[in-house]
Amino acid sequence: MSTFFMFCAILGGTILALQLGLTLLGIGGDLGGEGLDLPDLPDGDGADSTVGHDSGGFSDLAKRITFQGVVSFITFFGVGGLAAQGSGVSAPGSLLAAALVGSLATAVLAFAFAGVRKLQGSGSIHMDNAVGEVGRVYLRVPGGNGGVGKVIVPVQGRSEEVRAVTSGPELRPGEAVVVVHAIDDRTLEVVAQSAYVAKTASLAE
Repeated sequence: MSTFFMFCAILGGTILALQLGLTLLGIGGDLGGEGLDLPDLPDGDGADSTVGHDSGGFSDLAKRITFQGVVSFITFFGVGGLAAQGSGVSAPGSLLAAALVGSLATAVLAFAFAGVRKLQGSGSIHMDNAVGEVGRVYLRVPGGNGGVGKVIVPVQGRSEEVRAVTSGPELRPGEAVVVVHAIDDRTLEVVAQSAYVAKTASLAE
């Protein structure tokens, strides 16, 4: 049991330290702030979920779980378990103590990471400056405003991973896109670069 707790503490602690370092450096966008990226689940009629559609149930809950939260729990689950065993607590008691410590620490770190992200977002980066920039699709963007994906675009000299929607055809990972509108400080409207170039050329004729 001690080996298991030690493994959790070392693995989770290493990832958590790297994650915090990257967040402070502003690398990789909004680390730990988004839910786990799960594939779009069809509704009862087999259609893709749409923006603002609340599917509920397990899928909705899973999308609210952050990677930072999972790593935090694993880290302090291990730390709590080791501390309990070091105090002579039985194996079942150690598991309970580990779960309690992991849950409490996860809640505390969630507030800490939220503060870091707030400070990071309070800088001089404005998504309006991304309009006209060429980026790449990171996570599939459903067509016809049928859902939210993610793109990586340059904004004021740095690469940002942001949410994206499109009114055009579906955009696949790796596809080049052009930002046409900043919906808010977290979401951009994009179109395929090929379609944007074609439309621009037709208007110039």
